[in-house]
Amino acid sequence: MIRPVVSVFGVGEDKRVGSVVMPKTFSSPLRLDLVKYIYTCMSKNKRQPYAISNLSGYQTSAVSWGTGRAVSRVPRVHGGGTHRAGQAANANFCRGGGMYAPTKVWRRWHRKINLKEKRLAVAASVASTAIVPLVLARGHRIEQVLELPLVLDDAIEQMEKTKDAKKALEAIGLSPELERVVKAATKTKAGRGKTRGRGKRNPIGPLIILSNKHCPARKAFRNLPGVEITTVDRLNLLKLAPGGTFGRLCVWSKSAFTQLDSSLKMIVSNKIGDSSASILKNVDVETIINSTPVQSVLLPPKKGTPKTTVKKPTSIKVIKFVRSKLAKTDTKHAKISKSVLSERKNNKARSKKYIKNIYDALECKRKELDDIALKEKQEHLEILQKQQEIAE
Repeated sequence: MIRPVVSVFGVGEDKRVGSVVMPKTFSSPLRLDLVKYIYTCMSKNKRQPYAISNLSGYQTSAVSWGTGRAVSRVPRVHGGGTHRAGQAANANFCRGGGMYAPTKVWRRWHRKINLKEKRLAVAASVASTAIVPLVLARGHRIEQVLELPLVLDDAIEQMEKTKDAKKALEAIGLSPELERVVKAATKTKAGRGKTRGRGKRNPIGPLIILSNKHCPARKAFRNLPGVEITTVDRLNLLKLAPGGTFGRLCVWSKSAFTQLDSSLKMIVSNKIGDSSASILKNVDVETIINSTPVQSVLLPPKKGTPKTTVKKPTSIKVIKFVRSKLAKTDTKHAKISKSVLSERKNNKARSKKYIKNIYDALECKRKELDDIALKEKQEHLEILQKQQEIAE
């Protein structure tokens, strides 16, 4: 449910001077897919047709030499005494040759747009301007802004000086936004684009929406970097959703805000379950799902049986047969008798004792072998000692 009223702030101050009823357009569904589609179509409508000349790459005297010269049969330029003579021409794989599939001006440049779809897309983009996370996600600096949508008194439409317009925006907490735009506009991009007319970025700042095109404020705001001006009866999706994304920072005049529903010709019903009404009222879905009221009515997660993997390829009929037999005999939950348990325990003890006896026997044998080796070594040393004495 959207808020019933919106605060109206005075020009040059951050104080609330009144309120206005929230237009029904702000309860429109957020159709991002529709906005991207309409934005792409509208962007294509400002393209200018281009094509190459029909003679490009063919303005030479090239003729094929034919066969029998041990060279390819590609057309070659006539003449002699110059490097160009004898060079291949006309073909698309030749230097200075023709183009494969040359561009034509009868390409389908523009797109027809459904009027209802365009209005729905504009309404969705207008509704997104009141959602703080979407505005922040676009990169706008609105930490000091008191409320969204941001509505100012009609005195903003009577401004004639750019310095007054800048002060009015700074007074409502948009000074960080203006600094961001100026910093982005003065930064030079890397790469070859600098030499091709793309040296600097065109930052997107706040959009000022006025009631009519004859307001003096149009000249006051138009010289601020990144700031764009439009009227409520000429709302453009290219300005409301730059790049086909939601969350453009908009500053409304009071008169423009009240004329929004009539200018869009959109009637958003308040009936519950209406398809034109917004289903998602809060974009933070994770917080809603994890909240206590929602979790209290949800069932605990089901713990299903672990999945069994068949190591060998076996038919499904055999697997079902084995499972049915196991279910009938209930071998999974059968209890083992005490006699069987005691017998298992005795067998394990006997096996441990047998292994221990083997280890002990091996240890004794190793000691005997060590003693024999030591005795033989001593005897050998004694024999060597006697031989040395005899030799002396």
